[in-house]
Amino acid sequence: MRVLLVLLIFGLFRTQTLQAQEMSNNLTEEEMVKGMPKPKESTYFVTGSPFGKFKTTDINRNKLNLQEMKGKIVVFNFWFINCPPCKREIPELNKLVDKYKDRNDVVFIAVALDEKSDLKDFLKSTPFNYTIVDAGRWIAAEIGINTFPTNVVVDQNGIVQFHATGYSLSLPSWIDKTITSLIEKGSSSSVPN
Repeated sequence: MRVLLVLLIFGLFRTQTLQAQEMSNNLTEEEMVKGMPKPKESTYFVTGSPFGKFKTTDINRNKLNLQEMKGKIVVFNFWFINCPPCKREIPELNKLVDKYKDRNDVVFIAVALDEKSDLKDFLKSTPFNYTIVDAGRWIAAEIGINTFPTNVVVDQNGIVQFHATGYSLSLPSWIDKTITSLIEKGSSSSVPN
């Protein structure tokens, strides 16, 4: 009787496993990623709170001021060259920049801890299409960020609507969902769950 029960349980488990495999085989990689849970939230930000002051220059010495970006969605990435997960997410983040390149109301800023000369060399072999801020250690330290990569989406009113730390396959999808939601809403009233 026990043997029969064990065989029955094994058969049910095996059937469910095969059904799950069949379902995953029918989904594209993009569909599977979109269905993944939200990445781990960072501990440096609180959704619904102001991002705070952000005033610096980019690698080309253009001024950047979050106050002057009111009305725009700003996507921040905090990273450094010798961070493997940071480098791993760059190609997917570049796809997001490409998707929104014709919109002047979405801005992508990457705050790198590295110095300008090191970044210039790195960016020759690994393009990163965000606006790059060099020598951003002081910015990360001021915010308290010490885990990388950290990504943040700030709405048109300077309010944090999404934030995540570490590498996640679903990160670009969640950034995209947040941007799309903010564009549709035109305000910071809600974000995807």
